[in-house]
Amino acid sequence: MMQELVSNILRGSVTSLMNVLLLFTLTKPKYGRNTTTLAAVLVFVVNMATTFWFYVYGDLTALSRFNIIMFIVLGICLKPLSKASFMQWSFNFLTTINIMMMIIILSFHLGKLFPHPHYAHTLIRLGLYLLTIFLFQRYLLPLYRSVASNWRIFSILVISIFLNLSYYFYVTADIQHTLLAGKWPLLLLIILSSAAYGTVFYSMKRFTAMHELETENLKHQHEKILLSQASSTMTERLHLMEKVAYENSLASHDRRHFNNTLIGLLQHGEIDEAIRSLQKQNTTNAPAPKLFCENKPVNAAISYYTTMAEQKGITVRVETTIADHVHVDSLELALVISNLYENAIQAVLLLPENQERYIRLSCHQAERILLEISNPCKETVTLGPDGLPHTDQEGHGVGTLSIAAFAAKHDAELLYHVQDSLFRVRLLA
Repeated sequence: MMQELVSNILRGSVTSLMNVLLLFTLTKPKYGRNTTTLAAVLVFVVNMATTFWFYVYGDLTALSRFNIIMFIVLGICLKPLSKASFMQWSFNFLTTINIMMMIIILSFHLGKLFPHPHYAHTLIRLGLYLLTIFLFQRYLLPLYRSVASNWRIFSILVISIFLNLSYYFYVTADIQHTLLAGKWPLLLLIILSSAAYGTVFYSMKRFTAMHELETENLKHQHEKILLSQASSTMTERLHLMEKVAYENSLASHDRRHFNNTLIGLLQHGEIDEAIRSLQKQNTTNAPAPKLFCENKPVNAAISYYTTMAEQKGITVRVETTIADHVHVDSLELALVISNLYENAIQAVLLLPENQERYIRLSCHQAERILLEISNPCKETVTLGPDGLPHTDQEGHGVGTLSIAAFAAKHDAELLYHVQDSLFRVRLLA
């Protein structure tokens, strides 16, 4: 009698502790491990205190019914310890009870195969709980939490499994006799329930993989469209830059002829005519084109925005060594430089008039292209959670997305950094 009481209490203790650990494995605890451990201990104490009478009198049938009800009550009390919503918690709770009933049935029948079935029953139950917790923590937990998040879809399945399993624990006058008499229907029910959960997990894995693939394809398509639109805009800009450069080249050529004409006028003493020619030339004089690097699209972009910055009173220092041929698309690289340069100019123009205004651009080519641009900025400039500059202004930020798309396409390292009112961007492609 005493031996049976000890084995029953030991088996009940394993079930009580393992149920709480399994429950908090399935859900996200709100507090740390110590709190979860304390909750498990409290559940154990309460459960043992309320079920001790059943163990003393050996009424395992009433105990099996009471345990399920008691665990439901304790589960409601444990809800504040979880981050999950009430419905998700209920879903996790029903799954825990379903697993508990399946483990009880399996351990009961497997224990009969050993010389000391009472102790074998307890050890097998402990082993099955530990194996289940291990499988969830190692393989199934992300999939299960996706299932729990979609509890509306799978709740009928979980409730149906609960009703089918719990039926054998409630509609019986002798739980041990029922477990023995219904051995094969119960084992088939466990196989069916396990297959149902397995099918749900496998389906969720496939759906998740398909969703991720679809999301990735949409992302690539969006980046491709963004780069295509930006490249089209950049092409128009380059045509304009080339036109300006060509006109500047013609002006430089005409200037040589003008100088020769001016020399001739002075040699013949036509001083008044020479003065009028000089005055006319001053009104149409155009700046000479600048050469920053051999790459035509990159050079055109740097030249265009450098001239724009200098006209707005911004001091610019440019260092470039980009060859005519690079391992990335020259037009896309010119687009990135244009967007960064344009953003830098806009940021510097927002500074107070008494603050130094400058832009530093460095773009060098070795095995990879290293691009860096820095400029002072307002203290309110911040970076978003994705590491990109954050703006609340409607219509802004498209250039930043285009730069990010270029970095993603070429697997480049893109880093924005803001410190002490200094904004720095570094791109390694």
